[in-house]
Amino acid sequence: MRTTAQRAVQRTLGTVGGLLLAIGALAAHPGPVALTALVVLLEFLLEYGVAFNYGLGVAFLTPMALLLSDLAAPAPAGQPIPDRVLGSILGIAVALLCALLVVHDRAAIRVERALASCEEAAERAGRALDRLTGVPPAFVQVHLVTAVVELREADDAAGGL
Repeated sequence: MRTTAQRAVQRTLGTVGGLLLAIGALAAHPGPVALTALVVLLEFLLEYGVAFNYGLGVAFLTPMALLLSDLAAPAPAGQPIPDRVLGSILGIAVALLCALLVVHDRAAIRVERALASCEEAAERAGRALDRLTGVPPAFVQVHLVTAVVELREADDAAGGL
């Protein structure tokens, strides 16, 4: 849910920024050659920017889509903007609704199992050191390290990383 909410914020901010870029570009009434060059530039920036941040990618995708639409079927400046705003609002709302409806607890279960494994390994290590039961200390240490690594990975998965 946290990841979906973060994406919704990024998409919203990226769409707003992209709409401002599109309004500026469409207000200049560029010709087909200039529109094509601008679309190519936006495609390059999209591919480069999305690797850093989803919202930055959307900021370049939004004007590119609007300019491609205008290149295919020229419309009065600003006409496709409300459609894009409505589409984005609906898309964000549907994504958040789906995230709420499809919440699963797999990540929480994994964290609980990893934590139980750490507790078990810590108890085993304590018993081995206290009683010297014949369990090699290296085995206990490896088991404890493995349990801690799994706990960290489970925490990352639960955090959406």
